[in-house]
Amino acid sequence: MSDLNRKRGDILEATDRTSGIHYIVYYNEQNETNFIGGMITHLENKKNKPMKECHFKIFDENGVKYKITYDKTNLVVAKLVKFESWGPFTKVGELTQEGIEFVINTIDKLNSETFKEYSIRTKIN
Repeated sequence: MSDLNRKRGDILEATDRTSGIHYIVYYNEQNETNFIGGMITHLENKKNKPMKECHFKIFDENGVKYKITYDKTNLVVAKLVKFESWGPFTKVGELTQEGIEFVINTIDKLNSETFKEYSIRTKIN
């Protein structure tokens, strides 16, 4: 999936699941080898922000149910650098306009960082 086909709010699955473990909300392109994304998780803690069912589309434009929809999902409060080397990426879900606005309001003003930098900053082991 090239950046030409990606749009803000697409939920992506990395082919390299050892590096791209969690599902990614595509945010924007950074450069030819990286892009910026949000990370969704089921982990509930103060470093993550709960999402709502209305943030997720259930079906694609052909009426096929997405693999990833709301499931007590949380957004990690971080604007994360994602690497093209983890791909190719598969679109497995999509946020609604309300979900996109939620992501923008949560991460837009943050500095971008790698997950390693985020882990150090937030003292995650």
